[in-house]
Amino acid sequence: MKALFITILIFVSAFLIYDRFVAPAGQRVVFENPPYKPQNSPPARTVYSTPAPHIETNSPAPVVQGDGFVPPQIESLESLTKNWTVFPPTAFPRQIKLSKPVQLRMPGGSSTLPAGSTAYALAAQANVLLVAPTETSQARGQIFVHDTDMPTQVRESYERWKRGRIEIAQAAWKKQQAAGGSASVSMPNAVDAAGRPKRNADGSYDLLLASMKSGQVTDIKLNKIQRWGTPQATTIDNQPTWAVSVFYETMAFCGPIDAEAQAHVRNGKVLRWIYPGSGEPVP
Repeated sequence: MKALFITILIFVSAFLIYDRFVAPAGQRVVFENPPYKPQNSPPARTVYSTPAPHIETNSPAPVVQGDGFVPPQIESLESLTKNWTVFPPTAFPRQIKLSKPVQLRMPGGSSTLPAGSTAYALAAQANVLLVAPTETSQARGQIFVHDTDMPTQVRESYERWKRGRIEIAQAAWKKQQAAGGSASVSMPNAVDAAGRPKRNADGSYDLLLASMKSGQVTDIKLNKIQRWGTPQATTIDNQPTWAVSVFYETMAFCGPIDAEAQAHVRNGKVLRWIYPGSGEPVP
């Protein structure tokens, strides 16, 4: 009995040594760490030894131009991405360049993409990217955002988007100045006796459409509106007000996203447009 036990012990020890030091990655039974993760598994931050650098997110104060136009305050890229930890789904997939090697895992084996290689970023969790050698490959690897050229790509997109938003805001400001500097749109006949905006057969509102066409809000494009909300009675500035949401597609720094803007209507006027989640004004 003792001899049988010793034989089993020797066999188990030999198997563990083989599994730990000889068996290739992806084929180990006991010491496979980390295990292969399927296509939809999120990347794990514990794979890496150095975090992404922290960047301050304070935005500079707006500068008044010579003609009196005040450029809108636009969040810094670091703030929008929460210091490179949050990206909209439209940021993926994208081709990136690696500045560090990446180990790829796949069913039955593994391989390595060397530094300088191109890969496809498929998703992100925190500041770690899930990458593959091609968009259709089953191989998966993980790498820090800052160990790729993705920050450079995103910053270039952000700068173009930022310039575009300022140019649109300036064009709207000039249009308002030419019209006498009106800051609100008034159409008393476009609301009912309760002050609620009248709704058209297609769901739209003449009062809100007039506000958009006047340049009071520039982020909402008529051909990008997805649906119109129902007026909701609320109290703003201690006065009864109607809030009407508009759901639309807009361009963000990484591509198109779905957005919601809300018009505040009182006494037949559109007083302002805000983002209901944050309360910030819609440009």
